[in-house]
Amino acid sequence: MWKKFLPNSAILFFCGLGTQAYADEFKHELQFGLGVGGQYLPHYRGSDETHVKVLPIPVVEYRGRIFKSDRDGTRAEFSLAERIEFNVSADLALNDGADDNRLREGMPELESEFQLGPSINIDLTGHGFNRGLILRLPVRPAFAVGSDFEYIGYTANPMLTWVQPKVFDKWRLTLDAGVLYGSHDYHEHYYNVAPEYVTATRAEYTANDGFSGTFTELSIASREGNLVYGVSFRYDNLRDAVFYSSPLVATGDYWSVSFGVGWLFKHWTWIETL
Repeated sequence: MWKKFLPNSAILFFCGLGTQAYADEFKHELQFGLGVGGQYLPHYRGSDETHVKVLPIPVVEYRGRIFKSDRDGTRAEFSLAERIEFNVSADLALNDGADDNRLREGMPELESEFQLGPSINIDLTGHGFNRGLILRLPVRPAFAVGSDFEYIGYTANPMLTWVQPKVFDKWRLTLDAGVLYGSHDYHEHYYNVAPEYVTATRAEYTANDGFSGTFTELSIASREGNLVYGVSFRYDNLRDAVFYSSPLVATGDYWSVSFGVGWLFKHWTWIETL
């Protein structure tokens, strides 16, 4: 499952561009390039079978007044108060690695997943949303993307994010720690076993909504001229998740790693009069 350890499969997670606001104008900046991203992770959360994905991907960095694309993903931001921000963002999971999973043998292939939804972000330390401690409260409807575009439930993912933009004057360090919640439909998509798929080693199972586990993720990224690069390490614990007893769950915890490197070769700037 090409999951969300890179915030967006088409966007590398490295360095945000700077913006400059004046009393009567705003400077937009856009950069474009190409890179390579890779991940080592399980077929899906709870699987003990892993795969490695390495893909060429575009690298896009844009900083505008509302729309932004940088290491935090692609999103729209609206300021609600001095320390509160409303954020709309997207995520993508390419689940093509699970079609040969032994626990799902004979079951329908997992289709890729697209998520889009809002988040309320709260600056807890007063340093803005690019430094210090931030509480993020995202809720995202999820859709299976295959022969049809089908709603499969929603997820909620409250997390604490600690950001240090200049560790050793070079590295941007981000530490995320959070919990996951999934709706009945969402857990059903991954962990249900219908009667027609019961075998001698795979019992019938119906998933419930509720707690989906915890995660901790450490990301480091840097930029030298037009070269951007970074790596992230993530640990997931599913032992208390409501679907942990599903016959499709083989492990209670796992590590995953993602990396990316890219070269930005095109740069545009323009001024918007406010």
